[in-house]
Amino acid sequence: MPGRGDAGCTRTQSCHPWPFAFLGPRSADPTNQIVMSKRVKQLPQERGSVLFDVAYEDGSRKSNRRVPMEILGGFDGDEPARLFIEEQDEAIAQKSGRPRSPIQELDRSMIKAPKLVSEDR
Repeated sequence: MPGRGDAGCTRTQSCHPWPFAFLGPRSADPTNQIVMSKRVKQLPQERGSVLFDVAYEDGSRKSNRRVPMEILGGFDGDEPARLFIEEQDEAIAQKSGRPRSPIQELDRSMIKAPKLVSEDR
């Protein structure tokens, strides 16, 4: 028959010998059914780090260097952060083969305030 496609099948008629065989009766047995659970949204985790801006003696700057919060505080203030960043710089210098300039200044990064959505829109 002209215009009927392969083996007489049309878009509205299935050519499968058992078109509804996969839609058998649903059983009450829960082991036979597939159960998908919803994903539970997790609360944000505490970030245990502080960001620092580092200025080196050669004039270069690095922003947002991450330092674990556990090593900060106490009587030393931010001095442990300087030692931690110097250790990181030393490891980087060994891997790259280029020496890093000593740290001139170390400041905590500014915390950016979230932007407010204007009500005009």
